[in-house]
Amino acid sequence: MAPKGATLRLGRFGLFSLMLVWLTACSTTEQEQLKTVTGLAMGTSYSIKWLPVDSAAEADYANQINTLIRQIEGTMSTYMDASDLSGLNGAPAGIWHNVPAEMASLIAESQAISESTDGAFDITIGPVVDLWGFGPDPKPDTIPSAEQLEALRPVVGYQQIEVRQDPPAVRKAKANAIDLSAIAKGYAVDRVAIWLQGQGIEHFMVEIGGEIRTQGEKPKQQPWRIAIESPGELAQSVFEVVEVVDRALATSGNYRNYYEENGIRYAHTLDPQTLQPVRHKLASVTVMAESAARADALATALMVLGEDQGVAWATMNNVPAYFIIWQDGQFVARQTAGFEEFIQP
Repeated sequence: MAPKGATLRLGRFGLFSLMLVWLTACSTTEQEQLKTVTGLAMGTSYSIKWLPVDSAAEADYANQINTLIRQIEGTMSTYMDASDLSGLNGAPAGIWHNVPAEMASLIAESQAISESTDGAFDITIGPVVDLWGFGPDPKPDTIPSAEQLEALRPVVGYQQIEVRQDPPAVRKAKANAIDLSAIAKGYAVDRVAIWLQGQGIEHFMVEIGGEIRTQGEKPKQQPWRIAIESPGELAQSVFEVVEVVDRALATSGNYRNYYEENGIRYAHTLDPQTLQPVRHKLASVTVMAESAARADALATALMVLGEDQGVAWATMNNVPAYFIIWQDGQFVARQTAGFEEFIQP
């Protein structure tokens, strides 16, 4: 039975995976009116659209947006040896290590989300992610053993990280390795959105790796509409359509980033408590929030919690969320209170 405040609905499509995609059915006139910047960064793609205000001033926006995203990547990346995060991960335990102010703020926000979700979201899970082959290193030849996982347990736990804002610094209790990949793309979306606002842009959509934030409307006062893709390893189709107005949307799922060994599927969402890939039937969760960073992190946390605990947590904390669950041979959708207002017929 769905918790109070949640609804249960059968999915309209068969056995598919899910992700967030843009609805691109704009008229030629609308496409001409919108300015668009696309590129590759943070291990993914990005696309920014806006209704122009001053075409002359906006001629160099593409370079400025790319520079901003690259700067964030250079701070937060676990893949770049010269990033500020890599420097923090290589720093000795027990000392305050100076970090950029934006990193200190993002780590503090991550810690608050970890606390509120009882550790379902945990930025110290990085070494376990690497061991399972979902980080920079390729898939391991063999599944990690219980002994290998237990050897990492002492350095996993968000409580081992301290952060201060003035001066901005982080102190690790042990040889912890911090991974911000479950919140950094959302944070970058927020930063680009704030930058656009600073240029006087009132109508825009920012998307990086599927994390989205909008403001205002498309041309002809049309809302920004996002399709939640019906998962599928063979084809793409729409599971649901939502309007995203002056807010952010993020998703997390286990339908694409996985591998199989001896007939067992190992997905990239790892439980910080068990250090194992999650085993529940929740395929994906989509979260609405005021910021893309928060939506990004909460989507990950709810994926870890699973269909029952995740719905219960989102309901209790008034988080609009949309869950797609594999149940009785098909996908069904459950949503918490508040999400239904965004769904389009």
